[in-house]
Amino acid sequence: MESATFRKWLTDRGCRFDHHEHHQRGEGQTLVTVHRDGRKTQVPLGGSRQILDQRVVHRACEELGLDPSQLPGPQSRV
Repeated sequence: MESATFRKWLTDRGCRFDHHEHHQRGEGQTLVTVHRDGRKTQVPLGGSRQILDQRVVHRACEELGLDPSQLPGPQSRV
């Protein structure tokens, strides 16, 4: 899943985002803290076309109390 798609999906579910300090190109991932209903998680949401690891997406959903089966895309990916 592209990071822009995941970010929109999270936004639609009431999540807000805190960006961490900016890294120079090549200095690692840009982590974003995602908040929802008193819960939080960190996700590497750097570039909008960045493909996120499925395990990272599922972990974030679990930590935020969201159902990963509702993620956009074919159900075979879930």
